[in-house]
Amino acid sequence: MNSARFNKLFKRISDSESAFREIYEYFLPKIKYRVFSKYGNSVDFEDVAHDVFTRLLSIKDPPQVDNPIAYVYKICDNVALDHLRKKKSTVPLDENYGTSADEIAFEEGEMCFFSALKLIDEDSAGIVRMVLWEGYNLREVSEILGISYGAARQKYSRAVKKLKEKIKV
Repeated sequence: MNSARFNKLFKRISDSESAFREIYEYFLPKIKYRVFSKYGNSVDFEDVAHDVFTRLLSIKDPPQVDNPIAYVYKICDNVALDHLRKKKSTVPLDENYGTSADEIAFEEGEMCFFSALKLIDEDSAGIVRMVLWEGYNLREVSEILGISYGAARQKYSRAVKKLKEKIKV
């Protein structure tokens, strides 16, 4: 979903069921993956998704958003952190990173993918995950991360090379 489409729908989200539905259907799988991959089982995906969409609906005068995915991910992260604070979790987020994603991946027959990503640095793994698992192209990755297309392409290429070296492919 490009920013023009998102902004058009975002302006009508509280008044139009079809606008809400389109945003919901586009972002729900992305929110699910974000929560599981970043926060593991420490927060409940359904609660976070509910609160994200509630926040989107409650914005009276929606701002013009240049990068819808980054905007929704930021809301998602804030909501997840709020849930963690309520639980008073003592486990640092970094220790949870990847655990639930591995469990999900195992259920979907992709255990090897997530295990391999643990062999490279987190930034590189994130780019590979966005391209190969989430289905973003390198232009979208560059927008989400706020880097140039050339930098995204180079980081992706280097990450794939590192993975090949680590797993001897």
